[in-house]
Amino acid sequence: MHPDSPRQANALLYKAVPLMRKMDIAPTPYNYGIWYEYVRQTSPKLNQLMDSTIGRLGSLPSFISKELFHQFLVAEEARYNSDHKDRLEELVNSVSTSTYTMTESLQELGSVIEKSRRVLSRADRQQHLEKVVRYLDQGTKKALEEAEYFSTSLHKVNEEVLQLKAELDEMKNNVDLDPLTQLLNQKGLERQLYSLIPSSEDDLSLLILDIDYLKEINHKNGRRAGTALICHISRILHSKKLENATIARLNGGTFAIVLHEATLDYAIEYAEILRTHLNKQRLKNRSGEGIIDKICVSVGVATVIGQETPANLIARASGYLDNAKRQGRNRTASR
Repeated sequence: MHPDSPRQANALLYKAVPLMRKMDIAPTPYNYGIWYEYVRQTSPKLNQLMDSTIGRLGSLPSFISKELFHQFLVAEEARYNSDHKDRLEELVNSVSTSTYTMTESLQELGSVIEKSRRVLSRADRQQHLEKVVRYLDQGTKKALEEAEYFSTSLHKVNEEVLQLKAELDEMKNNVDLDPLTQLLNQKGLERQLYSLIPSSEDDLSLLILDIDYLKEINHKNGRRAGTALICHISRILHSKKLENATIARLNGGTFAIVLHEATLDYAIEYAEILRTHLNKQRLKNRSGEGIIDKICVSVGVATVIGQETPANLIARASGYLDNAKRQGRNRTASR
């Protein structure tokens, strides 16, 4: 979405709606958002994809519009951050209500015009012409009122989207946070370890947990499924988080968990509890169908030795993770 003024938004509306009506495109929020961007011509790649799809199919199916909407109009972080997701859903519902109201008004205006044509075809007295004028006056006034209301509503939605975008940009600029999950990133993890290791007494443990077969999941179900799985696991890890524990996402499907005052045996036990719990989870799509029937992860566990550096502790835990993978995956290794 772009910071268009109400007048600009209204002008784009009058370009987008006729194109949608010409191809019998349903006035859904996703369709409207895509066609609004199309007539605005600020995303050449989007326009190219739409043109090629219309060229092949003769129209733009709703499911493709929805995919394009998520790809070009909504940032990936916004799709999977729960708070922002809720706010986006409210915006979509708001645009949906206004869009349907606007569509009904245009349909009523079409009926008025058709009635006017019929009256004019047999008009032979002044009163017939006056009747046509009254029809058109009432119909156009209502349509203009709805158009003005819709334009104002769209402008408010646009302002809210810009605010969301600013928040997402701010999150991206936070060098210690992973923008997708809002967990610490590797730099944030290292900062935590630097502050914790000097005061630890061989009871600081690090778990490196990695999603098994993530590459195959992406290949089979698409990257969006893999991203959804990463976010799903991040929420589970947060819900199972121990007091004073620190969770980070390092890269891809790899997470780190720092356990304060945890011996190696305790850390291994906790890793197994997490792994077993994740094995029981399923990832479903919006229709409730299962995409992944069993979530498998491998875990490497290491406990700090003396004044070991953060980099060395991470390397040891990562090495144990590799051992767990070599031993068959979906298991915990501490050597």
